[in-house]
Amino acid sequence: MGICYQGKTLKEAVAEKEGIFKETGYAYGLKEIKLVESDPAKFMRFQMRLVASCIGAREMAKLISANPMSLIQGELLFLLATPEGDCVSASYGLAGHVQAFPFMIQAIAKLGFEEDPGITAGDVFFNNDALYGAPHNADCYNFVPIFYKDELIGWTVGLNHIVDVGGLQPGGLGTISPSVFTDGFTVPPTKIGANFKTHKWWDLHWKRRTRTEVFNILDDKMRTAGSVALHNRVLEVVEEFGVDYFRQGIKEIIERERRVLIERIKTMAVPGMYNYLHMNMVNYKGIVGKLFAASNRDWFMHQPAEMHILPDGRIHADLEGLTSEDEFHCNGYESALRMLTSLGCWPMFAYTQTLNTALQYMTSWNIPPGSLFNPQNPFAGTVMSLMQVGKYIWMYQNCLSLSFFSRGYLEECFPQDPAGVGYGLAGVMKDGFRWAGGDMTLITCWASGATPFKDGDPASVCSPNPAADQGEAELAEFLQPTNLNIGRTLIPNYCGHGKFRGGLGTGICQMIMEPGQSLIAAVMGATSGQGRCALGMSGGYPGLSDVVYFAHDTNIRDILKEGKPYPTHFVEIGQWLKDGRLKAGSVEVFRGSSPNVPLKDGDLMACASGARMGWGDPIERRYGLAEKDVHYGWITPQAAKSIYGVLTDNKGQVKVAESDALRADIRKVRKEKSLDAKDWWKQEREKVLAKDFSENVRSMYTDCLKWPKFRREFMGMWQLPEDYKV
Repeated sequence: MGICYQGKTLKEAVAEKEGIFKETGYAYGLKEIKLVESDPAKFMRFQMRLVASCIGAREMAKLISANPMSLIQGELLFLLATPEGDCVSASYGLAGHVQAFPFMIQAIAKLGFEEDPGITAGDVFFNNDALYGAPHNADCYNFVPIFYKDELIGWTVGLNHIVDVGGLQPGGLGTISPSVFTDGFTVPPTKIGANFKTHKWWDLHWKRRTRTEVFNILDDKMRTAGSVALHNRVLEVVEEFGVDYFRQGIKEIIERERRVLIERIKTMAVPGMYNYLHMNMVNYKGIVGKLFAASNRDWFMHQPAEMHILPDGRIHADLEGLTSEDEFHCNGYESALRMLTSLGCWPMFAYTQTLNTALQYMTSWNIPPGSLFNPQNPFAGTVMSLMQVGKYIWMYQNCLSLSFFSRGYLEECFPQDPAGVGYGLAGVMKDGFRWAGGDMTLITCWASGATPFKDGDPASVCSPNPAADQGEAELAEFLQPTNLNIGRTLIPNYCGHGKFRGGLGTGICQMIMEPGQSLIAAVMGATSGQGRCALGMSGGYPGLSDVVYFAHDTNIRDILKEGKPYPTHFVEIGQWLKDGRLKAGSVEVFRGSSPNVPLKDGDLMACASGARMGWGDPIERRYGLAEKDVHYGWITPQAAKSIYGVLTDNKGQVKVAESDALRADIRKVRKEKSLDAKDWWKQEREKVLAKDFSENVRSMYTDCLKWPKFRREFMGMWQLPEDYKV
């Protein structure tokens, strides 16, 4: 006898769920949703009781944590799942994770956990291994089975992003890791407790394998406590509504949501094929290659997608042509891809009463084996696969925006492009005390891109995660005493320009204070290289790349002693260095991620992120909007002139006649510089025939041309001979 309904084993229940959907097209085979239709008011009360239970568990549990990412930035989630692993209801927070948990239950079912180590009431399980469903090892899951009279009726789950994973780089956002052996603390599905408590030995693992053991142990207790509290609330709901109603109701929630999402796509989107491409650099040559020979190279990452919006409302994404798996930190699995990309669905069409895995039943992916997100090497590095996976969040938002726009739903368009900066720290204080920390201020809260009818909002919203927050600088300073925030501001001109411009991105500037014996920072920047080259809408500019800026051996302490102003973001640092107000022994600038960077007292670290795309031609921007931009200092007069074709007087008012003439000149210059498409194609074809590529581009083409679809399209585009190869 198995532990699931009617004596089925967990493996049988999971296989039956998957088989019946393939056969019928309905989640759990529910052609009729009887509870919903017979008494919708009762069903809504049932569903909202579950949602409220998840939110209550979250708000109680997070008070156990000392991790600022959980306490004030919303990087956690609590959810209820079916026995087969489908999320039924969830709190707000890290919404995408509802898509990852089903892979974990599939894994423990296939691994035979029901027999060994056994699944019984009060057990506590853990997983943060990407091979078994976790997005990456900084995202840690604790889950508890719910039994009712010896029957497994569901799971409660708590998860959050921890401060440090014990990898090559401090923090949880490492961008240097050739394999799982350098990823850090990675644990496959493991039973870590019984009787609703974790075992003492489990704490020792956190103490020995991570830099921030206090944070991580408290986070682990938070996840367990929230899961147990939710477990108890769910059993109260079962007693109130009856186990038969509960068993049927949690399945109907998913099927009803699937139908809602399908109908939204059918109503709002124009069926068809939409193409998306993202590119960026991963730089290991001369850095990681000194230690790991197979990683002594750079990669020009090629991330295409052909998104199919089908007439029946389903969405399919084909990723053939994706960069291959390799000896870097970027590899991931389908669970990570589904988890993070679902964040592109919530604001576009998946905004329902609760978060659940209904998306799994109306979206599908083609991820070729051996590619970046389907590695065949089980030891592939995945410590920050989410940086690469995250690029496909915007596939949904951009392609669906084009589709909605085509049908006239301007207010439903919400295109975005990648952004995000987070860092990890590790140091030794003057007295020998070892410590570590990290921050995700510029990940959890960004500006938004422009829409077809209005400017994007500034850095006061977070488009991916519901209820995320920028966080409080004071708490971060308390936990990271070496990094004093001296600037946190919107940066002028730091946006995607357009008829409607993206919201201004945010910059932070920190002064290093008495770090003691040593301090290193490792910064993750989500964008680099050519990542945003084609991500503006209808003539709008793409957003600007993330910036990571270090100024070493500065005279900032002398400036402060004299009571003079100090720089507050990276643009001011650069200007002040140029005019001599600030002095520095050396400067390091990264348009993307950094390696481990040693820091000393008086150094400055500045980061900027969240400058999102514009919509429409900038020289079509209304003069009133441009004047407002200049008045509030969001756009400088120089940028207004060169980008928007707007001239202002010394009061900031637009000179209309002069601006009209300037815009006419800009159009004239554009026309003079323009090239007929046929002539452009001929010129570029000659370069392709001559294989006139840089080393990194050549390597990219060598890799991508092995995929039949990419080769067919590439050869057809440039009309190349059949024996062509790079």
